[in-house]
Amino acid sequence: MILEACVQTERQPEGHDLDRDQVRGYLLRHPGFLNENPDLLRALTPPRQQTGETVADFQRHLIERLQRDVGELAAFRESIIATSRSNHASQQHALVAALAAMDATSLEHLVHIITRDWIDMLDVDVVALCLADPFPNDASFAAAGISLIEELDLHRLFGNDGAVALHSNVVGAPDLYGAAASLVRAEALVRLDAGANRPAGILAIGSRDPGHFAPGQGTELLRFLGAVTERLLDQWLKASKP
Repeated sequence: MILEACVQTERQPEGHDLDRDQVRGYLLRHPGFLNENPDLLRALTPPRQQTGETVADFQRHLIERLQRDVGELAAFRESIIATSRSNHASQQHALVAALAAMDATSLEHLVHIITRDWIDMLDVDVVALCLADPFPNDASFAAAGISLIEELDLHRLFGNDGAVALHSNVVGAPDLYGAAASLVRAEALVRLDAGANRPAGILAIGSRDPGHFAPGQGTELLRFLGAVTERLLDQWLKASKP
């Protein structure tokens, strides 16, 4: 059953196989051994006892259940590790995107970084910057490459106080994404509150992967990118005023 588990544990001669009594003795002297090595439970061969058809083999059932539990715990551990690595990568992507936006040299350059460079930095397929229309100085927004949307209904998209809306298995809206709308199958919409020199708007991030964004996912990094976008827009709009 677990003869190989204890090989070389107590200075056994090299090449010497342990017998059953030695294994039994070792486990009796070290009762915590299996607790410290739970992976060995999956290597055990459950005993096959000769019993009547109506008699349950509880020992075999217990070992099989323990093996399943150990396997599930191992899978859960791997899932946690993978999620942690993914979250770390997402944080790095968001920080790189924010730093790139801070290096903008004009309003037009800022919009280019957000709507073009962020696509690769965030590993998505389209990023759009949209503001409500009409608003004074509309021409300056359009010239910078910002999409203007008439009757932009932020309440419908975000509710009373929502800041981020995540959608999976969607069809991209042409009003938001323009010609790239056909690529979008999942999206993150980030609300941009109105500033002194601009209307409220949306930072729209789309992916062709239907599961890239989904309700219930964390939104902290998206809120961060939205806040960075708001502040940099206000900074450059203020700087461009005569």
